[in-house]
Amino acid sequence: NSGTYLADKLHYRWLKWLGKRSRWKQFHAIYKTSENTKLQCYHVRAAISQGDAEKVVDEALVLWMTGKSQPDECDPIFKYLDKHEHLTNDLRWQRIGLAMEKGNLSLARFLAKKLPTSWKRSFKQWIKMHKKPLRGLSKVKKWKDNSRNRDLLVHSVKRYSRSDTKAAWNLWRNELKSRFSFSPDQINEVERHLVLRAAWRHMPEAADWFKQVPASVFNKEAREWRIRTAIRAENWQAAIKYINGLPKDERQDEEWLYWRARSFEAMNQSTAARLIYGKLANHTSYYGFQAAEKLDRDYTFTNEPVIDETAARKVEQLAQEPVFQRIRELYDIGRPVDAYREWRFVIDHMSVEERRVAARLAHNWEWHFTAIVTTAQAGHFADLDLRFPLLYQKEVNLEAGRQKLNPSFVYGVIRRESAFRETAVSPAGALGLMQVMPRTARRMSKKMGMRKLSRTQIKKAHYNIKLGSRYLRQVLDQYDNHEILATASYNAGPHRVKKWLPEENVLAADIWVDSITFDETREYVKAVLFYSTIFDWKLDNKVDHTLGERMRPIMPVDKLIFTESKH
Repeated sequence: NSGTYLADKLHYRWLKWLGKRSRWKQFHAIYKTSENTKLQCYHVRAAISQGDAEKVVDEALVLWMTGKSQPDECDPIFKYLDKHEHLTNDLRWQRIGLAMEKGNLSLARFLAKKLPTSWKRSFKQWIKMHKKPLRGLSKVKKWKDNSRNRDLLVHSVKRYSRSDTKAAWNLWRNELKSRFSFSPDQINEVERHLVLRAAWRHMPEAADWFKQVPASVFNKEAREWRIRTAIRAENWQAAIKYINGLPKDERQDEEWLYWRARSFEAMNQSTAARLIYGKLANHTSYYGFQAAEKLDRDYTFTNEPVIDETAARKVEQLAQEPVFQRIRELYDIGRPVDAYREWRFVIDHMSVEERRVAARLAHNWEWHFTAIVTTAQAGHFADLDLRFPLLYQKEVNLEAGRQKLNPSFVYGVIRRESAFRETAVSPAGALGLMQVMPRTARRMSKKMGMRKLSRTQIKKAHYNIKLGSRYLRQVLDQYDNHEILATASYNAGPHRVKKWLPEENVLAADIWVDSITFDETREYVKAVLFYSTIFDWKLDNKVDHTLGERMRPIMPVDKLIFTESKH
């Protein structure tokens, strides 16, 4: 049964079984390249046992050179490298640096045990400066200019920038950079880190710092934050300049097309702005809707089925294939996890056209989460019926009515949080359709006079929508019914949103959204706004709550009234 999920799963388990028992000849014979670290370590051990050690030394060093602790299965490899003097002091020091960067002090301490005495002294100083960087940095005037000290300084300046970014910048630029022979890579690393941290914190100095650092230093993240910094400061000429400086493929992203037009508009170049807005307004997207607002045009809702009517027979044929019959049976006998794992395995080996047929099959089976994910994998985003099903409508309307919420807003949150997967559990422990944290569920259920719910109950749609809608009402009340701030708070927490608010001037909502510090929250807010608009259109065949209505200006932190929910 080669090429099937079960065969692949069996092969993986067989390799682990052979490796655990050191049956290297058999392991070596059946091994296929794997991303699993344990299997990679077994593979290297098998090669060593077969007398091919020198062929895998580089592979072994790659496994060793990481800032995290590796599985126990890798220990024999590392002992081999040590015994045969492949692990130099420089390599140990490099790996200690990776561990320190990740804050993995226990691994760093373990690695430092085999350093020479003088290196150990440097390492102890490194630990001290990691914990209290300013105290260490204030004593470096008499330091020797050597590679280990330079490593400590790079790390410590970056650590210090967490508590005082401006002071870290001044110390670096005015004292350290000229006194020590840092490599170009080290200089770029520090300065890129400092300007990004200034941008994330919306510091007024950020714009000037970006000018002082060569553009060649910037990676994609830094290039984009240079633009966001200019936009946040409403420096439209700089925004245009930086957008024009993007690589061509990045420059064509909808985000930067929109901000290019927005900059032209702010500079009274209306013809250039309207030309770009006009093209964007034809898109069913967040920026497409924004552009339509600018032109006072109706939104474009492109709704194209993932497959046409002539392909309906292909869906029936796919359902009859043994693998899909097995997937359906696994689901029907109460093994949905196994069913979904096999589905993912099969989809990964399909063409784009086949994935579209599979997406329609999942929809026909009412596996809506699977249909949504598979449609995305097929690169087809225009089937609005498949991607935005009106599920749990009774529960959504009921709880939205109770909490005085727009049903489309509740739907937007559900779609972004779980894509309608009732059993969803996040790595952080959030549960169900609206990804309610257990502690939040306890608070909300207590406020509503409900009995304490188990984790299983919290995941049930009936309870989850009730709890999530109640919490959504709470964050709306906290932010004077401001939907954007409430959405950001639902994702990142109220304490973070307060830090992102402007200190003095009122900000346009689109500027604030696109300068949210966390990538996840920034994309989350845009998605919820977009999804809510789609659901608004689907519920009433028209848009009752436009982006213009949802996107009220963002008031400075000292002028926004924060209140506790009374509902």
